[in-house]
Amino acid sequence: MKQGDKIAILGLNGSGKSTIVKIMSGFVIPSEGSVQLTIDNKTVHTDHYYRQISYTAPYLELPEEFTLAQLINFQRKLKPIVNNISTDEIINKLGMERQKNKSVEQFSSGMKQRLKLLLALQSDAAITILDEPTVNLDRQGIEWYRQLIDECNRDRIIIVCSNHQPEEYDFCLQQLMIEQYKA
Repeated sequence: MKQGDKIAILGLNGSGKSTIVKIMSGFVIPSEGSVQLTIDNKTVHTDHYYRQISYTAPYLELPEEFTLAQLINFQRKLKPIVNNISTDEIINKLGMERQKNKSVEQFSSGMKQRLKLLLALQSDAAITILDEPTVNLDRQGIEWYRQLIDECNRDRIIIVCSNHQPEEYDFCLQQLMIEQYKA
């Protein structure tokens, strides 16, 4: 993969898509083989993948005791935000100005999904992995996701895992189809 690539990993439920991206992101250690991340001809140690990869999936949990503003500020400490945009600008992009001081536990599943997507796509990372990005989003949320993809479609690698939902990945020029990965 090279900078600017947009890749869709497609397959049915249980085909291994999520397992592959968990291994690629360093969240899971492979039972066989290995994964090597190389950026600018330098190998990145797995302990530092989090600096180069932003990753989100509907099954990942957010710290729900934080308010929206606190969570965004916490994220800034873990990974820089593209163009160092302010917390208020991020909240405006979410359309959640009234929820700024509400705890994340009060958010709907769709609101949490939007927050995860925005944090992943606004993080200054070389690779962004989006596993089933439109899960829990309504039609308006899917349109918001598409606008966000268009806006954040800079020179980073974007990998999208999908169960054949074209609105999730039709901007990807490359597709990897996984069939019957598991026995």
